[in-house]
Formats: sequence, structure tokens, C-alpha cells
Amino acid sequence: MAATGSRLVHPREVQRLREKIEDSVDGRRAIALAVCALLLLGTVFSLGVMIGRKAASVQGPPDLVDDLAALDARAFHADVRTKAPAPAPEAAATPAAGAAADRPQGAQKSEPVRTVVASTPRAATVVPPPPRALQIPPAAMAALTPPPRDVGEYTVQVGASRERGEAARLEGKARGAGLKPYVVEANLGPKGTWYRVRVGAFQDKDSANRFRKDVERELRTAAVVMPTH
Repeated sequence: MAATGSRLVHPREVQRLREKIEDSVDGRRAIALAVCALLLLGTVFSLGVMIGRKAASVQGPPDLVDDLAALDARAFHADVRTKAPAPAPEAAATPAAGAAADRPQGAQKSEPVRTVVASTPRAATVVPPPPRALQIPPAAMAALTPPPRDVGEYTVQVGASRERGEAARLEGKARGAGLKPYVVEANLGPKGTWYRVRVGAFQDKDSANRFRKDVERELRTAAVVMPTH
């Protein structure tokens, strides 16, 4: 037993008092938790209301949206009527109307109205003439250097061809190497006409052979010593 002032307290009463205090503490805790839950629910509800109002303000009222859609539809139909082509003129509409007016009402018959559309004439297609072929002079007309007055007894021949153009090419090659070539035209009867490209004029064969070596070195091709007569 415990003494409280001048009165002795029984242990059971102490236990009961302790239980009452614990029950009151537990009740206060439950009340505090309930209050916190209510505050949390209120905050969430307030946030939901604010978000809904903002979404409604962005989308606009339903009536305003419907009015804007109706205005857009009216503007579209007006634009289509403005851009629509004018109806084609009807052929002989006035005489038909006068004849229908002269007839009695019982004798009038509905006749189909024919529409005549004038066709647009097509422009004539102009075909340009074909371009003229470029005329190139034949190789037979190529200019060749004639032989000199004094051709000597021997000369060095660098090539021969039945084609005048090929002879001109050989002559140009020799001239590009610093030589002074000339072309002799020889008619060989059944074998045809040949163009011989030659260089130099010598009185003896030894001098012509020494010059032949220089020609072969410059042109990098074979040459031959030939008598001029």
C-alpha cells in the first residue's frame, strides 16, 4: 500500500489510475492522428480543386468552344461559296422561256436544259528543226609540207601511210621533236598513193645513217635511210 498525504492508497487503485492515464494518452494520440489525416485530405482536395480550375480556364467554357467552332464552319462555307465558279451560260435560254410562256399551262412540258461550254483552242505545237551536223573537213584535206628544192641523194624516212591524215600526224610529231620534215606523195599504181614522211637531205649514205640515229633517239621510233631518186 502507498501513502498519499494522510490517506493510504491501495495498490489496485494505483494500477487503475495508471491504466486511466495510459488510456487517456492513447486517446490523445488517436485524436492527433485523426486530425493529421483530416488535414492531409483537406490539402489534397484543395490541390485537386485548384488544378481543375486551371484546366477549365485553359480549355475555356464549353459554350465558347462551341461558338468558335460554329464561326469557323460559317467562315469556311462562305469561303467555298466565294471561290465556287460561276455557272456556265445556258444556250438559247431566253427563246425557250418565251415559248414556254406562250404555251398553255396544260401543254407545258419540262424539257432538259442543255449547257454549252465553249472549248478552249489548243495552241499549235512547234517542233524545232534538228540541229545541223557539224561539217568536219576530211583528213585527206590535211595540209602537208612539200619537199624542198634540193633533196640530195639520200634522206631519212620516219614513216609512210596511205592516209593523208596519218601522214600529217607523223609530220607533226617530227616537227614537235625539233626536226624539219616534209612529205613526198608517191603513186604506186595498184598499191595506191602513199605519203612518205622524210627528214634531211644528204649527198652520201654515211651522213644519212649518222643522222638516222639522232632521229630515232628523238622520236623513239625506227627510221630508215632512203635514196631520194
